[in-house]
Amino acid sequence: MRVRVRAAAAALLMTVAVSACSENQSSGESGGDSGAPSAAVNFGVGVDPAYSPIYLANQENLFREAGLDVTVTQYQEGTGGLDAILAKQGQVTASTESSLLNRAAQGDVKGLAVFSQSPDFIKLVARAGIADVAGIKKYGVVPGTVNEYATNKVLANKGISRDAVEFVKASPAEMPALLQRGDIDGYIMWEPWPSRGVANGGKVLLTSGDIGYVYNLVIGVDGSWYEANKETAEKVVETVGKACEQITADPAKAGAATEKAIKVPAAEAQDLLEGVQCQVRDFTDDDIQRYNEIAQFQLDNKIVNEKVDAGDVMVRGVA
Repeated sequence: MRVRVRAAAAALLMTVAVSACSENQSSGESGGDSGAPSAAVNFGVGVDPAYSPIYLANQENLFREAGLDVTVTQYQEGTGGLDAILAKQGQVTASTESSLLNRAAQGDVKGLAVFSQSPDFIKLVARAGIADVAGIKKYGVVPGTVNEYATNKVLANKGISRDAVEFVKASPAEMPALLQRGDIDGYIMWEPWPSRGVANGGKVLLTSGDIGYVYNLVIGVDGSWYEANKETAEKVVETVGKACEQITADPAKAGAATEKAIKVPAAEAQDLLEGVQCQVRDFTDDDIQRYNEIAQFQLDNKIVNEKVDAGDVMVRGVA
């Protein structure tokens, strides 16, 4: 098992070992020797239970068993792995489709497969004393992440102008404390941060499914690296799929892997993942249509300077 840690979150989420950095090089596939190592892969992930299949694959040596040379690097949010790809410091990452589309507007990033989805994992939590969305005047926002997209989705769904509210930029780990102090009135975020907000006196007002959004977590890659290392990339996708199969058969494995990776108690992590579908699958026509709507939303709200075509960004037929 190899794990690297970047931009550590709160003390609760202190992560484990650190290993050496590998540059983003397109080395091509190994030759005829089936025992030869594959191209080195720096796999960037966030620090929340939704990444449990990748934690599990790493801890149980599933990547190694597939003949892969994978180093898993943890970032405070999924965009960290995307930024590593843009900086040519990473090859593979996992993030929401919204974050991937955002970064694809900045560089050569491709999506290969969906591996997780849920209408309930992302929740809007408000501070004590606020009973409905109309009472939220200050939103905590992590720019360029699904949090920013979901915040705008809440406002659009409730008919609230962006100009009528204030956006306070912060990291995910800072949100619960900002909520408790009253520096923000609410935030819509992936777990465990909504639960942390509730523990600080907040209240969940809705889930992303209530506003018509089912998030997808997507395996993304550096586009040029993928072209030179398709076999390796496909094995990575296949291995994450095997980890999802294990988690589906035994959900307790997700909790145990999460606890080991990011120190969230196993029972809590398993509860937070209730209703999350862990399954590697190909992109559908409906996915591409929704992703293009997200890309248009990002352009309309000046989150990106150029709209990407989801049909070009998402590579179909890998999963």
